[in-house]
Amino acid sequence: MGFGDGERLREAYRRADDGGYAFMANNIAEANVLIGLLQAYVEAQSDLVVQISPGAAKFAGAGDKRAGLRALAATVHALVEGFPIDVFINLDHFTVGEMDLIQEAIADRLVSSIMIDASAETFDENVRISRNVVRAAEGTGILIEAELGRIKGVEDEIASDEAFYTDPDEAIEFVRATGADLLAISIGTQHGVSKGKKIELRIDLAGAIRERLRGAGLGVPLVLHGSSGVLPDQIRQVIDRGIRKLNKDTHYQYVYGRASTEFYAEHAGEIVPPAGVEDDVVNLFPSGDWSPNKKAFDPRVVGRRIQEQVKTIALALLDQAGSGGRTLHG
Repeated sequence: MGFGDGERLREAYRRADDGGYAFMANNIAEANVLIGLLQAYVEAQSDLVVQISPGAAKFAGAGDKRAGLRALAATVHALVEGFPIDVFINLDHFTVGEMDLIQEAIADRLVSSIMIDASAETFDENVRISRNVVRAAEGTGILIEAELGRIKGVEDEIASDEAFYTDPDEAIEFVRATGADLLAISIGTQHGVSKGKKIELRIDLAGAIRERLRGAGLGVPLVLHGSSGVLPDQIRQVIDRGIRKLNKDTHYQYVYGRASTEFYAEHAGEIVPPAGVEDDVVNLFPSGDWSPNKKAFDPRVVGRRIQEQVKTIALALLDQAGSGGRTLHG
């Protein structure tokens, strides 16, 4: 229990496919979101997939992606040791520009799976790049996710002005040629905030891709990126059509910002000096009747609020995915 390697993740996806449920794959960039997720998934008795993007690695490493990747992976490995669930790490949207990091993650078994994103390339180049990553991971048990099609919008360091739907026939050719363990498809979702608009998914396309792949003897789990604006009934429908992993990043970013904003709005008077009081931050207000309240400005205090809110939304989202009570240990 604790960190689960790629072979355990493969088994988790196999059980999800048999049981007709999915996993929310949740992006992290620091510890508060991770802790909130762990609290939720332990309570719900669900195995957990966390994701590290290149942008998160860059942030956590003070501009150094390698340092950040190793720091975040080490945090997960250390924090989840002894937990009664499996916690898996996926590298999210790593591109050919991060190939050195991919190689390092494989060599040192830092992660359970890796998503190589060459979707902006031509079909043949996408195949070539994705196949090379699959070959690099051979014998390690690390799963490789590749993407065919393109998601509109901006997510982390990946941007696209247009969406390109995945073609079922190309999906067969792509999986055969690359040997990918998971396939991320494009059916109408978009990265980032959906601005309150109901997303119109090609749910039929997800079903067609799944059936064509199965008919060709290629029963790979399907992945849906850009799922933050997907409604609960749509989530159920795409799961019924073979989606086994749905990515969540923007959702937790919003929850983080919302929890912080509400907390500091409630305690602004205990942190920011009122009019007429010298703003002596350097000396921490040594004179006068007003002083800040450490119980309000200590980052651990707002951190606990963030963790609580992340836990609340994570419980709701994993319930939509149906993974509660489905651990490999249950």
